[in-house]
Amino acid sequence: MKKLIILGLGVAALFAYPQCTMCHNGSVAVDLSKISYKEVKEDLIKFKKAEMKHSMMNFVKDMSDKEIDEAAKKYSKK
Repeated sequence: MKKLIILGLGVAALFAYPQCTMCHNGSVAVDLSKISYKEVKEDLIKFKKAEMKHSMMNFVKDMSDKEIDEAAKKYSKK
């Protein structure tokens, strides 16, 4: 079971950006379209800096500031 979880996280990491909706479609994780741009960006930065312990840390650790900004704009509340 542990191997399946690790494999699943690895596969998810390959598609994390720009396909954040893979999990954030309202059924698996928080629906990003209901969160403000500022909140999404702040959380992504916290994940990147490992200030918030979460599996998202693996997805955002290699994102540039520009990619974080683009993702926050694309997926946050319009």
